[in-house]
Amino acid sequence: MKNWMKLFVVWAAAFGLYAFARIEGSIVASTLWWSFVVLTVYWTLFMIYPVTAANVLRRVTTKRLVSGQTMDVELRIERKYPFLIGMVTLEERLPRRLTDEDKTIVVPVDRFFRQAEVVHYEVGAIKRGIHVFDRTVLHVRDVFGLFDRKRTLRLETVIEVSPAELPFDLPRDEHVGGRGEQYRQMRTYTEVANTTSGVREYAAGDRIGRIDWKASARRGNLMTKTFDQEQEKKLSLVFVPAVSAGYEEAFERSLSLLVGAIRQLERKNLPFELYVIEEQVRLFHLPDQSAEVGHYLLTATPEAEGRLVERVKQNLPQQTGDLILISPFETTSIRELMHETQGSYHLYTAVNEVTV
Repeated sequence: MKNWMKLFVVWAAAFGLYAFARIEGSIVASTLWWSFVVLTVYWTLFMIYPVTAANVLRRVTTKRLVSGQTMDVELRIERKYPFLIGMVTLEERLPRRLTDEDKTIVVPVDRFFRQAEVVHYEVGAIKRGIHVFDRTVLHVRDVFGLFDRKRTLRLETVIEVSPAELPFDLPRDEHVGGRGEQYRQMRTYTEVANTTSGVREYAAGDRIGRIDWKASARRGNLMTKTFDQEQEKKLSLVFVPAVSAGYEEAFERSLSLLVGAIRQLERKNLPFELYVIEEQVRLFHLPDQSAEVGHYLLTATPEAEGRLVERVKQNLPQQTGDLILISPFETTSIRELMHETQGSYHLYTAVNEVTV
């Protein structure tokens, strides 16, 4: 039976008891009538006040989190005047893709005796993305369990969950660390591409690699090479979000590797450009486009591999600098891309498994 029908029955019973008390005229009939009048007024007010007058606010500790963390949510429910209620709960349906489970959080409130109540709940192991909490449902029940009301409140809270940062070891000439795999002769990123013009005496702070040992032997003194033109080698960071269905975890891990690589390069103040190989190859200049990169990391989705080599050839400028490529897997197309690339390069994959 619907609530308005129940209320109609209650008022009909109240009028019936009033008529009975007037006809009977006894103290018992009058007491019964007045007792039921009090209940009728309570139930009528219950249908009007507790749900319509309540105000609910949602607050999270921070709106920028990292995947895998636990998110704390606070719900504050307020109303101007106290009111006796048997049960109060707040229900929230978690945004899609926030967690592995598609569920509704039900949080009990302390019976509404006080004017304001604050309740908390946690969401564990949250996933990357931009998530929106758009509503909460206030559910109340009277102390006798006769009436049951719900009200949907529109409360929008946007949560940004970035990929976690995985440790990333930049490759070096003498050592290729971490998950890097050596394909060709490696060079350090601070090495310069230039033309030797002569020699000069060694000065404190000169790099050992620039010493001209033959000239030093002839002159009996350490001599350092000089150059006509010096410029830093260009470093390109290339991310390939190509992955087959069912390997979403590998894709998320490759994003975490990308975050680790960006952080490492920024800490070492190494200039670089970021290429994302999608249907249209995207180029990001850092640090000028840090906001755009951050948005991409929040919204990135895997895609089919497609004509990877052709896309890179058309969009990645020919250069003799270093290239760091990050991908969920090592595939045939990626190996072909490596052999087509000039300069030295390093491949980092999210898993050791190789697909063809």
